Amino acid sequence: MNKISPRFDFLFNNLNKISYFLIDPTHFGAVNEKMAEFCSLNISEIEGKPISVILDDHKIPAVKKFNEEIFENGLRSTAEIEIEIGDEQKIIKVDTIPHHNLEGEVDFLLCLAEDITAELEKEKKFYKNKKRYRSIFKKAPLAFVVSNRETNIIDWNDKAEEIFGWKKEEVINKNFNIIVEEQSYSDITELIENVFEGEESYNINKNIAKDGSELFCEWNTALIKDRNNKILEIISIAQDITEKINIQKRVESQKEELRYSELRTQFFANISHELKTPLNLIFSSLQLLEYKLKNTLSDDTYQFDKYLSSIKNNGFRLLRLVNNLIDITKIDVNTFQLNRGNLDVIKLVESVADSTKDYLETKNRNFRFESEVSSQIMACDPFNIERVILNLISNAVKFTSEGDEILLTIEKKDKNIIISIRDTGIGIKKENQNIIFEQFRQVDQKFNKQREGSGIGLSLAKSIIEMHGGEITLDSIYGIYSRFNVCLPIETIDEKNVELESYYADSLLNKIELEFSDINNI
Repeated sequence: MNKISPRFDFLFNNLNKISYFLIDPTHFGAVNEKMAEFCSLNISEIEGKPISVILDDHKIPAVKKFNEEIFENGLRSTAEIEIEIGDEQKIIKVDTIPHHNLEGEVDFLLCLAEDITAELEKEKKFYKNKKRYRSIFKKAPLAFVVSNRETNIIDWNDKAEEIFGWKKEEVINKNFNIIVEEQSYSDITELIENVFEGEESYNINKNIAKDGSELFCEWNTALIKDRNNKILEIISIAQDITEKINIQKRVESQKEELRYSELRTQFFANISHELKTPLNLIFSSLQLLEYKLKNTLSDDTYQFDKYLSSIKNNGFRLLRLVNNLIDITKIDVNTFQLNRGNLDVIKLVESVADSTKDYLETKNRNFRFESEVSSQIMACDPFNIERVILNLISNAVKFTSEGDEILLTIEKKDKNIIISIRDTGIGIKKENQNIIFEQFRQVDQKFNKQREGSGIGLSLAKSIIEMHGGEITLDSIYGIYSRFNVCLPIETIDEKNVELESYYADSLLNKIELEFSDINNI
């Protein structure tokens, strides 16, 4: 078929595909302009010519065989043919349609072809890029976690397996929260919502590995969208920074140790003053006493009593300071021991109140003692409980003025005894309330120059109460009041321990003089 009828000529030549007829397995019939243009030839150079005009000799047998089969079986078929046009290799996809005559025989083939060279190159490039991406994704030094819009994991790489301990097949279709600490679920949800809205995706998060261990990861999250801006995937890239965080913590710990060392330096500078002041007073009093003894009549005892009292008081101050230093050091090295017994703690506190009442009246403080409980036997170290209460009363005197009230109360709450010392003094500022129980800390250094003290009394009191299984807390409004609450658990020890922890009390008056030695000059 060299020519086609005029009524089909227009349609044939205006098809948007390469079109040609084959009158036998190896010869062209009519060809359209697209075919001639593709082959860079004129129509006349192709029509009626053998297929060798465009095909290499080594390709002709395969094409001939393909065409012969269609002539024989009369079935439509498709094939891809590689041809060289000029210096370029082209690949065409040919749809071959047999035409049957009135006798049912195939008399020619209509071939519709497409140049798929560019498409195949694009697919090849895409495949290479995809392969390259998979290689990078799989072996990347960072963890890649790919999830869908519902944050269910759809892929992750080798590094993610290494960091989190889960194999890929174990996490597919599991929610991203499988590697998130439970209390951080809401934070992750908020982060993803922010990413959806185009906000910053960087964050540091505490994560959980398969074995339950905690680790810190630095995350960057990106969205993969289609051409319609619809979110297809969420890619989260993580770096394990646990060691970095631990190093930062160690640095912070070292800074804290340095800060603590500075506090100790300040403390010992303060202690030098605390030691020198009473010693100077002792020696000056002794010098004056010696002078008076030599130059005063023996019946002039007033001056002697005054100086002897000063020596005694400052001796107590030194003794108290040394005792506190020894005990705080013992606590630091875990060698401090309690001497507990099953005693009536109400009677113990009441005896302290009775013994201090007259002393506080000399300081013009309104002191009251109230107890909701008449008796309570419980395990305690009476010496150290007295010591804590006397320390708290001493502090109350230091930071109150004449006419202020100091109230000592006892109440029973659940399985605890609560001992409270409340005063109407200057109170403690809120920002200072969390440091007053720290070793060597004093709330206001300038103010405390007027009040003697080393800054270890409350720290020691806190340690003693905690060794009893209790706690000491502060409730204060600056300028109005301060209240220290000592909470002790109601419990007893068995008889064999009572014998081991037997206790012999010193003179309570001596203890009062010892604990109140810092405030005798107030």
